[in-house]
Amino acid sequence: MQSVFVPLQLAPSSLTQPILPNWSFHLFNVNLGASSNAAVEQEALEKVGSYGRQIGHLAEALELIVGKLKLLESKDLSQKEKDVLRVFLGDVSAVRQIKSAQPKA
Repeated sequence: MQSVFVPLQLAPSSLTQPILPNWSFHLFNVNLGASSNAAVEQEALEKVGSYGRQIGHLAEALELIVGKLKLLESKDLSQKEKDVLRVFLGDVSAVRQIKSAQPKA
């Protein structure tokens, strides 16, 4: 009589299951990139505001300039250039709507 060995596995070899695949959680992950003066960059972040806040201020200033100079009505700009400004102004408006919908902190 010949005996045959058959491996028997009743439980899975791995008992882990991803809860949120393709997600990762980090407490702190700040990469300021290559800066010519990291100390100045860090101080600007602390005293002036985040990059998002700084970009927001630039966007609001440009929105003001576009409006005051009536660039969308200008004959000096091509239709493509005016479309670029309209897209920009649309983005500024969308961010403003998002901010106004958030509860005040």
